[in-house]
Amino acid sequence: MILTKYVFKQTIKNVFLSTMVFLAVIWLTQSFKLIKLIIDRGANLSDFFILSAYNFPSWLLLALPFGTFAGCMISYSKFESDKEIVVMKAAGLSPLKISGPAIIVSLFSSIILFLISHLILPTTYKNFKILQNDIRNSSKELIIKENTFADINEKQTIFIRYLNSKNYFEEIFIQDRNDPLNLVELYAKTGYLTNDDDKVTLFMDEGTRFSTKGSKEPTILDFKNYRLQIKKNKSTSTSSRVVEYNEYSFFDLIKKANQSKDKKGKLIAEAHSRNTVALSPIVFVLIVMITILNSNYSRIISTYKKSISIGFLIIIQSLFVLIKNTVHYNVNFLPLMYFSPCFIILLSFFILHKNINFKKFISLIKQRTIHNEAL
Repeated sequence: MILTKYVFKQTIKNVFLSTMVFLAVIWLTQSFKLIKLIIDRGANLSDFFILSAYNFPSWLLLALPFGTFAGCMISYSKFESDKEIVVMKAAGLSPLKISGPAIIVSLFSSIILFLISHLILPTTYKNFKILQNDIRNSSKELIIKENTFADINEKQTIFIRYLNSKNYFEEIFIQDRNDPLNLVELYAKTGYLTNDDDKVTLFMDEGTRFSTKGSKEPTILDFKNYRLQIKKNKSTSTSSRVVEYNEYSFFDLIKKANQSKDKKGKLIAEAHSRNTVALSPIVFVLIVMITILNSNYSRIISTYKKSISIGFLIIIQSLFVLIKNTVHYNVNFLPLMYFSPCFIILLSFFILHKNINFKKFISLIKQRTIHNEAL
């Protein structure tokens, strides 16, 4: 019991750290898109963290299975290198009992994944897409950058040389094309913006106003103070938002699959992947247990074991993806989404329970083959 607690604590600690590493990598790769959206639309920094929080469950669905795999492999590889597994086997513990703590950790991961995919993900991902769409269509703030021409609307363009603070500018240029027969251009040394009751007004000091009608000479007017009301785009239309599958619950996906013949396969596959994704940590951990506990320790064999574990992980994950994509086009293959992980789990338990040594097993097959050929 004490030994089991020790192995469990070490394993769950490494699983947690590995999952955090995977989450950090995913967060960094996805943050570039979010930061670009925030900067381009002039949103607040708090919106970035809110979007990241809404995205966290979907990232965890990716990170947790691989974090569980990596954490268990790190823990049991260390136990093996420290000869602790040899001691456990010498004490009479079977590979299945030695694997117990890792299997328990994988069960915890599976429960978390199941709850996220069915209960948390549809709500948080929907909130993420709504906020993302609101930011994209936001026009409450006028976004102005230094040394950049910005179209305020279809009829007005602004250029700012220096932006001292949020709304205070130096060396301002405005082109106003509201009157097609009278082009107005304004230059000012300083100015600032106000935004009251959704009305944006630009106050300028010490400048010049050029008014040009057709091909006539421009009328020039110097001013100490000038107020220009900036007209926002009158168009209130927002870009349409495509509702993604992650926003639907399991039962919503099944219901829509029954209503749509064209997308039935994709909807069915997405719905049932909410269940099968919960089995992936168990599958991945059992792969690690079989490869590490299968034979005696040596540094070279240990390196091979890790490579074999990662190789099996890639093959099995590719198989799961292939089966899911196949269901997109043919729903009759749906049972394979459940059969493949369940078969791997049962086979792995059988191998651990019987303590099958693959090296000896292959040698035995070769001997029997040679014996049969001799007869």
